[in-house]
Amino acid sequence: MTRLTRTRSAILCTALAALAATGLSACKGSANTTSAGGGTLTIQGDAGNPTLVENFNPLVTATELGGARLMYEPLEIASPIDGKYTPFLATGYKFTDPKTLVYTIRQGVKWSDGKDFTPADVVFTFQLLKKFPALDSNGVWNQIAGVATSGNDVTVTFKEANVPFAGVVAATPIVPQHLWSTVPDPVKYANTKPVGTGPFTLDKFAPTQYTLKKNASYWQADKIAPKAVVFPAQSSNQSTNQLDVTSGKFDWAYNFLPDVKKTFVAKDPKHNIYWFPPGGVIGLYLNLTKAPYSDVNFRKGVSLSLNRSTIAKKAVNGYLDQASMSGLILPNLDKWLDSSLPDKGVVSQNAAAAKAAFAQAGYTSKGGKLVGADGKQATMTISMPTNFSDWVAAAKEVSTQLSAMGIKVNLDLPQFAAYQSSIQSGKFDAAIGGYGGTGTPYNDFNNALNSSFATPVGTTTSNNFQRFKDPTVDSALSTLAAATDETAQQQATKTLEQVMYTKLPVVLMYYGGSWGLFSTKNFTGWPSADDPYTLPTSYNNAVLVVVTHLKKA
Repeated sequence: MTRLTRTRSAILCTALAALAATGLSACKGSANTTSAGGGTLTIQGDAGNPTLVENFNPLVTATELGGARLMYEPLEIASPIDGKYTPFLATGYKFTDPKTLVYTIRQGVKWSDGKDFTPADVVFTFQLLKKFPALDSNGVWNQIAGVATSGNDVTVTFKEANVPFAGVVAATPIVPQHLWSTVPDPVKYANTKPVGTGPFTLDKFAPTQYTLKKNASYWQADKIAPKAVVFPAQSSNQSTNQLDVTSGKFDWAYNFLPDVKKTFVAKDPKHNIYWFPPGGVIGLYLNLTKAPYSDVNFRKGVSLSLNRSTIAKKAVNGYLDQASMSGLILPNLDKWLDSSLPDKGVVSQNAAAAKAAFAQAGYTSKGGKLVGADGKQATMTISMPTNFSDWVAAAKEVSTQLSAMGIKVNLDLPQFAAYQSSIQSGKFDAAIGGYGGTGTPYNDFNNALNSSFATPVGTTTSNNFQRFKDPTVDSALSTLAAATDETAQQQATKTLEQVMYTKLPVVLMYYGGSWGLFSTKNFTGWPSADDPYTLPTSYNNAVLVVVTHLKKA
């Protein structure tokens, strides 16, 4: 999944795990998947249509089953909300300089087969990513130069200063050297007899669901409330998934539901709760290699033409509202917000100001049409995948609002592959896409704005699809990448916020949600607005963080 569509995974109601850095899950239950109480946790599980393929290789994220996240731990997990770390196989980390990252490895940890976990396992895992680049889906070895042990420490050396990349390094799942060193091809290895350090081990596997059992020798076993975790296979039919959720088959589900209070909470008001926090931003990406989108005044006109709250209501039922044009996901990243931005960077619809901005770009209103100096009406074709229903709803409302300003808008609804190809190659006018959601300002801004991604049109890029270039941004990103001092980090982040707000490299519109649905019948301690320790995403490392927070009801 490309960066532009990463946040899309946070609002899809069907599973996109095979595409993502963040794919999602919705699943189909069966007659025996209802939480039985007494410690069984049932999570809306993996995509199987509806049968599952047994694969617990934690280093191949495109094919792994979600239960692998409860068997294989990383060093630490950074919250996608605010970037705060939860330690696992490392007790902590420090930068001795901006290119040298040192982890202190936890002692007394054992693999589930009884063997000791050691720092050598960490180094072995990273060397495995280097030897088999297909395993290195997060590009760790694009950034680091080496990994070495010294006593109980593991030192990671970067090619260039990249302090925020520590979150990616820390999130790498660690595998046992004593078993994986004999695996001929770990890329194709299905790992059907997984041995990890995590809180659970594999109990039973069937094509329709699998069960994990508690790892009694887990280093923090006293914090693990469930005795077992059940992952049923999900249906490919979204209506079936929604019915399974509303019928109460899961302790934890991840699914977009219309009118959630009526369709879910009211089914069991005593136990059913939900939390839909912002997991990213949905924006309108304008191709900056084309006129008139290359003119910042035209982009300002577009931004001021939009009623973002109305767009959010049409796209996500109003569960979330318009986004800040600061480039920060708020309130998640409030601590980084530049207080000088008006209304926290929220931009309201203002037709008069929009017309003035269009005039600065050389466009005036004539006969209900926005016309340029050449006498031609301004036009825009907005692209989005045809099956992304919420994006389509957003685009239709954007079209209505821009049409009211005199712009002729067309909607292009290709299949995902064609959409992805067009945005990566820069062959589009405008596109709906996701922004942010990493929990770290640097990563969000870097992916969207770093000029190193701005390849010529026709050449594929992995980020910055609108092809924005600004030396001020590149300089601020370099400063932020090397900064270990929070004051320097704050200043560089404010510079990036000002560029996002004033130059509009992306017209940010509304927050995309993370659709957490929970039952408190068997377990409590779910992430919430009062305790936002992670996003309620059951398909990635958040599942490990959540399970270590749960308490028996």
